[in-house]
Amino acid sequence: MQHTLDRRRALPWIIAGGAAVLLLRDVLAALAMQLLAAWLLMALALPVCRLLEKRLSPGLSAALSFLILAALALGMLLGLIPPIIRQFQQLAADFPALLTWGRELLTKAQAFLQARGIDLAPLREELFSQLSQRVGALLTGAAQAVKQAVQAAGKLFLAPLFAFYLLRDRRRIASAMELLIPVRYRARAVRAAREMRRETVNFLRGQLMLSLSVGTLTAVGLLAAGTPGWLVLGLLMGVMELVPYIGPVIAGIPAVLLALQGGWLSALWTLGILLLVQQIESGLLSPRFLSGATRLHPLLVLLTISAGGMLGGPLGMVAALPAVVSLRGALRGWRP
Repeated sequence: MQHTLDRRRALPWIIAGGAAVLLLRDVLAALAMQLLAAWLLMALALPVCRLLEKRLSPGLSAALSFLILAALALGMLLGLIPPIIRQFQQLAADFPALLTWGRELLTKAQAFLQARGIDLAPLREELFSQLSQRVGALLTGAAQAVKQAVQAAGKLFLAPLFAFYLLRDRRRIASAMELLIPVRYRARAVRAAREMRRETVNFLRGQLMLSLSVGTLTAVGLLAAGTPGWLVLGLLMGVMELVPYIGPVIAGIPAVLLALQGGWLSALWTLGILLLVQQIESGLLSPRFLSGATRLHPLLVLLTISAGGMLGGPLGMVAALPAVVSLRGALRGWRP
């Protein structure tokens, strides 16, 4: 009887809470994005902050940690943006020549097949028509993606401030949150939260180091091979490395196509460099940086990435694996 009365009293509060969530869902979603970005920044700054806290106060350590990260990021941007812009401009200027080269190659193939009674003229025109449409759609989509990224970055302007307070007061916040958990579940909840943090932070740090290494190796290798846009392609490979298995394949296609302008030998050299970098990544870099952080079967990884893409697009594909790793850590920590 008492349980029934408690449920009846709680029902209006549940309905009011659900209505408030529906009415404020946009505000809550924006706040959640701010907090997620702040947590990621805090995770990146945490190792530096722990080192500084051995000699400095928590507030000063947190401030210096973010200053160091900001200086590193600014230095990388100032060093990379000008050459990236120049290479983008060069690639845009070379693209019509690449299309002309491809048309000439198909014309020769068509003449070879026509001499043997096979006519591919309609297929050739349809192929180039589809290619032109897809390239136009890709450029439009890229411009739209950049615009959306800039808008999203503008919405996250408070994330560094949130990250500073999360980093400085992380122990106090953790203690306060522990007191909100019922005593009988507190030990398991704390253990689950620690496992979530450990799994997620290790995975994110390892994946970022892996992407940086793969992007650098790819750029250096393509530079040695004389591939146009080597820095842009290296950056693309590093970013796409965040999507295991699928990303490197997608990023490797434009590299090989651009290398075809220099002939088949140049394309083969480029393909060989990409395969070599992937062998180094799987045999040396992944065990070093991830150290078994995922330990997920490749089939489960692909299914997770596919589900993330269907739910959240490209961002969902990137966030799918960290979410699964975090959930696995929580379940492992919650078990008695």
